[in-house]
Amino acid sequence: MAPAILQANFIDVCILNLDVCQIGRKWCGGNFIRIENVTDFNLAHTLECGQSFRWKRVDDGYYGVVDGRLLNIFQDGEALVVKSSAEEDHNQLEVFLNHYLDLNRNLPLVLEAVDIDTTIHRAIETFWGMRILNQDVWECIASFILSQNNNVPRTKGLIETISARFGEKLTFANRVDYTFPTPLSLAQAGVDALFDCRMGYRAPYLWEAASVIAAGKCDLQALKILPYAEAKLELMGFQGIGEKVADCVCVFSLGHIEAIPIDVWMKRIIEHVYLRRRASIREIREFAQNYFGEFLGYAQQYLFHYGRTVGFEQSLTAKPGGG
Repeated sequence: MAPAILQANFIDVCILNLDVCQIGRKWCGGNFIRIENVTDFNLAHTLECGQSFRWKRVDDGYYGVVDGRLLNIFQDGEALVVKSSAEEDHNQLEVFLNHYLDLNRNLPLVLEAVDIDTTIHRAIETFWGMRILNQDVWECIASFILSQNNNVPRTKGLIETISARFGEKLTFANRVDYTFPTPLSLAQAGVDALFDCRMGYRAPYLWEAASVIAAGKCDLQALKILPYAEAKLELMGFQGIGEKVADCVCVFSLGHIEAIPIDVWMKRIIEHVYLRRRASIREIREFAQNYFGEFLGYAQQYLFHYGRTVGFEQSLTAKPGGG
């Protein structure tokens, strides 16, 4: 059943801090919607699994800037309570959220297809309802350039810095945040200004990507309709974007859930848990594609999040291949 939506301007939920929804008839401004019948979805797992860097947990809800709007989202069982800073049509907001949160996908079908061994079964059982976001392409490109050789907290900090400096201010529900800077704003700022944001060697990579896109030399709309292999090659044409970052963009913003970003965690998991030996990136990719099939992107995200948070303790402490 497709999610149903309840709309209000005088909202029925006006306090989202967020143990319970407190009933009232108070004008809160912006937009409020409640999307019902949201099944096989876990907001916390989805927003905290390392695929996005703009969400902050506040009590039991989340604040984040997405596509120029500041959102406050709270999950109430099989319903999502959403407040938006943007004055927009409620139906349009629902359509956007269904796409962004990947709610239109038959998740049980996807997970059933990749639930083929006890290892991934544990990950799926632990994080059931985690979905892969469909993020803005430019923000995804820039974010994963900044994520290279970085941990999640530091990547979030860099994104907050450039957003506050080069984005536009948003004020909503007593919170202040900033839109992600456009390619043009970063291109015009210059590489020295990006170095000043303490991003190190990533500064020229980010500035070049912004400059190329701002100049119209890379059409992001055209990128969205390319097949996976072609989109990946196009992304790797940017200086500083290798296979891992290109695959992150493919799976987290272009909808190519057959992609597998191979970072230190995924390399370790495939080597120790599956292959039981050291392997090249190419070998890992070929094994994973053949083993998990067309929904590989979902398989890797469940394994990645489980390995990074819960861990495959005994498997990951042993040395593959004996040395």
